[in-house]
Amino acid sequence: MHRVRLRRIKSTLYTALALLFVVLAGYGGYTLANAPLFDITEIRVGGNETISKDEIVVSSGLRIGSNLLKYSPDQVEKGLLSHPYIKTAEVSRLLPNRVSIKVSERKPMAIISAEERFLVLDDSGYCLAEVGQITAESRALPFIRCGAKAMQLLPGEKTEDKGVLAALALIKRLDPFFMECILEFEAPSAEKIAVINLDGLRVYFGQPEDLDRKLQHYEELLIKNAENCNANTVEYVDLRYDTQPTLKWK
Repeated sequence: MHRVRLRRIKSTLYTALALLFVVLAGYGGYTLANAPLFDITEIRVGGNETISKDEIVVSSGLRIGSNLLKYSPDQVEKGLLSHPYIKTAEVSRLLPNRVSIKVSERKPMAIISAEERFLVLDDSGYCLAEVGQITAESRALPFIRCGAKAMQLLPGEKTEDKGVLAALALIKRLDPFFMECILEFEAPSAEKIAVINLDGLRVYFGQPEDLDRKLQHYEELLIKNAENCNANTVEYVDLRYDTQPTLKWK
């Protein structure tokens, strides 16, 4: 009976000590979380070129004067990645009262359009913004005409349209020499990717595969021999097949 009583006393004592520890830890955590020492006095931002510092701070959810310990880096990073232009984000606490934010941005690659709606995409197909009209600045980006389904994007979402993704892959591989000759791209599907030359001639490229051969034919036919092969003499040029180019003469 004496041993049983001792065990009960020890058990009760351990439970009481554990509860006391939990209470003290909770009180200590609450005290730290509300201590003026950890009130944010500075938010450093780096890596941004297009987005302003103020816009990044708003997306982070951080506020000057709020307690640093109330925010987890993962929580702040999640808020930052909800911004369409932010590709990656790294958040660090600089105790006791500063925060460092480093971001990398998505870059506009092209504008897609259908039914008088215009969306800016990056090279991976993420929608960065919708523009109400084409300006001189936005017109400097390659222009892709696509199907209506591809336009059902909101800023921050990535397109799954194979035609648009194939057109973006083609644009990434074209150097400025060829881009200077192109007015716009058509992307109804991946197999029917076409470029429209400045003179209006349609050239079918299809998937961005075997591109060196296609570009060689393009240069020989439509650049070096532009006097004979142009929109006045040819209805379209088809480079999609592993044979000689197909020309439909007018």
